[in-house]
Amino acid sequence: MGSRAGPPPSPDAPAPQQGRNPPLPDGRLTMDGFARWLLSAVTPEAERVPYVRRQAAAVLHLWRLDRMTAAVELLVDELAGNAVRHARTPFSVTLTWDGHTLRGEVTDVNPLPPQPKHSPAPDDLGGRGLLLVSRLADRWGFEGHSRGKTVWFELEPAMHAG
Repeated sequence: MGSRAGPPPSPDAPAPQQGRNPPLPDGRLTMDGFARWLLSAVTPEAERVPYVRRQAAAVLHLWRLDRMTAAVELLVDELAGNAVRHARTPFSVTLTWDGHTLRGEVTDVNPLPPQPKHSPAPDDLGGRGLLLVSRLADRWGFEGHSRGKTVWFELEPAMHAG
């Protein structure tokens, strides 16, 4: 598949309709033995997080993985939100599907690793996001590299089949 260029919709734009021909997601889509989507250079602004979430949902719809949408939206929302709140740098989002495992990644240029709170106090306003990621994802982690870090998650639909 090719790529679709153009400016992203405003954060207030309605979500894409799931009609006969829904719009292609922004970013770069490739098919080379597996499916890969990359949305790069997302600005670290809170209003970009819902946009990223909608784009990830559009990718899953295109790949016919609609049953995974709710979980992936929560995971992408948390990791993109963390990039905005903590890294405060532009970030990229990648989804990869090999037919068995969906992998999501959020990469930013802040080298500090994520700091999950293992036991947040009941009155803490935050600190539960990575706990949610650990419960929702089949696997998750982070990788430091010379230009920052990548926080990733993996989901296997077969593990969640009813």
